[in-house]
Amino acid sequence: MKKVAIRITASAKVYATSKLEELDEKRIIPNMMVRRRLTRNAKVMLYLADRCGAKSGKVVYGSCYSELEETANIANSVLMKELPSPISFQNSVYNTAASYFSLINKDKDEIITVSSGMKTSLDTLKTAALQALVSGEKIFCVAVECINIKNIDEINRCADYLEAGAAVILEIAKDGKDAKELENAGIPGVIDSLQDLMKVVNMHEQGTEKILIEL
Repeated sequence: MKKVAIRITASAKVYATSKLEELDEKRIIPNMMVRRRLTRNAKVMLYLADRCGAKSGKVVYGSCYSELEETANIANSVLMKELPSPISFQNSVYNTAASYFSLINKDKDEIITVSSGMKTSLDTLKTAALQALVSGEKIFCVAVECINIKNIDEINRCADYLEAGAAVILEIAKDGKDAKELENAGIPGVIDSLQDLMKVVNMHEQGTEKILIEL
């Protein structure tokens, strides 16, 4: 295992018990037809990208459950013996949010999607750090979970906040001086798959710029 020092240049986080209401969608996505097609994950990712000032370049996107609402819609259509919505089918893949980011910003650079259970944001962060190490570029690293679907309360045992996301722009630090280990203080009630990236955002908000990541 190798530890590298990453430098955080921008960060943002959001979380809500049911639905995130202030995502500034009309300003960020002025095209109404495109805006209407966006999934909840895509709207949250685009909001976090806007907060971080990310519009182009390499992206690493993580989500444990991905497009849960669209997948549930398709499953319900099958149960009711109805044809699934073409938009739900189109929006049901894991890279949906990252693809909308690419289309809206006309970003032709590389995008990697990560899904790794409750380790998703940690592995997303590690992948982004590795990308920065190999490319020498800044990387937009983001993880999102939107699990506010019908009857979720009947099965949810892992989160108080049903919509949440965290994002950073990172690069490899020129030196490891003053770099700190990843701290344990996350956000109570946020799903575990987002906690590691939430910790990075918290540290950055408290003034830490350099963080040690084990690859």
